[in-house]
Amino acid sequence: MRTALCAAIFLAVAFPLYAQEEPKQITLGEKKDVDPAVSPDGKHLVYSSDRTGSFNIFMITFGTAGDLQLTQGKKDDRHPAWSPDSKKIVFTSKRTGNGDVYEMACDGSAGFLQLTDREEIETTPCYNPKESGLAFGSAPKKTVQFSTKMSVAYAKDKGSANNCTVLTDGGEPRISPDGKKIVFVSHRTKNKDIWLMNIDGGQQMQLTSDPKDDENPAFSPDGKKIVFVSNRTGNCDLWVMDADGSNPRQLTTDPAQETQPYWSPENYLYYVREAKQGQSNIFRIKAP
Repeated sequence: MRTALCAAIFLAVAFPLYAQEEPKQITLGEKKDVDPAVSPDGKHLVYSSDRTGSFNIFMITFGTAGDLQLTQGKKDDRHPAWSPDSKKIVFTSKRTGNGDVYEMACDGSAGFLQLTDREEIETTPCYNPKESGLAFGSAPKKTVQFSTKMSVAYAKDKGSANNCTVLTDGGEPRISPDGKKIVFVSHRTKNKDIWLMNIDGGQQMQLTSDPKDDENPAFSPDGKKIVFVSNRTGNCDLWVMDADGSNPRQLTTDPAQETQPYWSPENYLYYVREAKQGQSNIFRIKAP
């Protein structure tokens, strides 16, 4: 009993909890709603959902009722991300039988521009906020989930994404607001940890080193903090740390699995909460 109490006190001191308001549920339903991303102008939320069978991309415009379905494919469309001007969305799709990167107008009205057709699978793309570059995860064709074979790739121009440069081992890249850094996940230490590097792949620095998995990193709008997911307490919860890896603290403690945080311009964290097997919804809390 004394040992357990001491351990609890240590955790409370070493990883203080952030006092948090009650989460607000954003999407409803009994399917999987995942991959939330808020536009830089703060007006829209896009996400992926399998409510129509395969995963397609939907958009909520804040202050209006209903969701707009942006894609209607029979193959999965996932991982939407916004352009810096909030006018376009990049995403991954299996519509050609592989995982490729596509781009569309934010209302889905002008068709789809295929940006990659490589042998590898591309996943979790994101724009560089300061230039026309594009980062994404790359994996061998038969990879079904995050693995040690994944790489972080970068193209200085989205039009040359097929001729991207492979920067390092890892996945789930996210570019800092100033366009100079990439935060990503790597399995090189035998479990998933958060790493940081320059936009050209230089000066790689390990930010987390817990023996449990840390993943799904995302920058705050000012680039000073990084939100991420960790199961270091035996459950997937949201955590936040300074951008140099210091001062980690736990944000959520719900028994449900909470993943894929996205830090909005209005200083909210949108994330996925798993209600039960095969069902998840998007929630929101105030960012620290």
